[in-house]
Amino acid sequence: MARLSYFTSLLVLTVAAMAGAATARAGETPLTFGPMLYEQLDPPFGPTMFRLRDIDHDGFVDVLIAGRDPDDKLMTRRGLGNGHFEPFQTLIAPGFVDWLELEDVDGDGAEDIVAAWRGDVPTLVCYRGIGGGLFEEATVLADVVQAGVGRDPQSVALGDYDQDGDLDIAVCNYIGQSIDLFDNRGALSFERVARVRLATFLGGVAFPRIVAPGDIDGDGDLDLIVNEIGGGRVAVLRNAGGRFSNPREYRAPQIGTERPGIAGMQLVDVDGDGDLDVVCPALLLEITQKIIWFVNDGTGGLSERIVGEGSPSGYVFSVHLADLDDDGDLDALSGAALPGTIAVGRCTAAGDFNFEIDIALQFGQLIRHLDAVDVDGDCDLDLVGIDGPGRTLFTRRNTTPQAGCGGGVAAADAPTPSRSGTVRVKPIREIVPRSDRNGDGVFDASDIAAWLAEGAGR
Repeated sequence: MARLSYFTSLLVLTVAAMAGAATARAGETPLTFGPMLYEQLDPPFGPTMFRLRDIDHDGFVDVLIAGRDPDDKLMTRRGLGNGHFEPFQTLIAPGFVDWLELEDVDGDGAEDIVAAWRGDVPTLVCYRGIGGGLFEEATVLADVVQAGVGRDPQSVALGDYDQDGDLDIAVCNYIGQSIDLFDNRGALSFERVARVRLATFLGGVAFPRIVAPGDIDGDGDLDLIVNEIGGGRVAVLRNAGGRFSNPREYRAPQIGTERPGIAGMQLVDVDGDGDLDVVCPALLLEITQKIIWFVNDGTGGLSERIVGEGSPSGYVFSVHLADLDDDGDLDALSGAALPGTIAVGRCTAAGDFNFEIDIALQFGQLIRHLDAVDVDGDCDLDLVGIDGPGRTLFTRRNTTPQAGCGGGVAAADAPTPSRSGTVRVKPIREIVPRSDRNGDGVFDASDIAAWLAEGAGR
């Protein structure tokens, strides 16, 4: 693979891989992936996150990419079925777009893109699907002039929160420290019906980044779960008839002498007990990073927290759990910044949160978002991610031996993985500004997480 030009910014980064294969529990094969496949996205577009979906219905997964672009772009790329994605459609997006979702919000049978434009006039928009994987230019659903969207919208979450049969929209306001709820009135008409404040007693700026819908308390309706970068917390907003209670916030546990920053979040049933748990990257000042499992007690309480292994280097920013070896348990992908490390952790016990780091892949500067999906049709989950500052969309195809589509053993010729080695990153980490970004009176990992979320190195 050709070395990308921006790799020179990694200065004296060196990786010394330890010889020998990673160990696996009895009867289990270490996780392995093929070579890096990547697309360099046209500057000045800086990707922030993506959604994978077969939008043109040709049998291959496509990708929709949100990003920050002074040239006002949001893009889709068509999957070719081999891990590569070719340019498809470019849409206009005045203001940065940090998040997008894909659902049929107008009820016409075609999936639409919903996103929030950041900038001087924060705006909630919909790109209507018109078939064939194509979308109309944006229709404005609400903006700050209409007393709608709050300051600096970072993410959106779609769900039928009032259970009336259509999709409503929740918007997470990063600077505004709030969640706005917009009720679907039909024909792409939305009305803001609630604003829920977060971290009222935090003593600093919470910087909420991701809002996600899920029935966290098992009562049959969709609640909202939010990660707070500046507060190192997860907030639970319970649904009560389409309206949401004041948040109950759960702080990340102390790890060693540190309280970690929380830059990302995934809702997933880790232990297979039928309820949704919350998994977050635990960004630490120390080089070795962790991930955190906020254990659902069955009623939506997240007081129990378990720490697992994350990236062996950098500052962990993203996490995604998926069954990468088809053995019935969830393995862990975690992506870091400075350097861009992707740690592939194999679960060592079903329903547990212990991971053997089989591979530590070095790529780029800031792994902002990761996902696992079958891009090549062989019935295993491949790795897809983005490096923000490097403006790169990348794929690694899963080569772990496992049952394929035909029930046979796939990827029998998989390369032997190597343990992550010693990573010398001090010259890179020294560029991190030691400033109290969330205003809580101390410099800690939450400040670095906020700095990275704001687009460090973009």
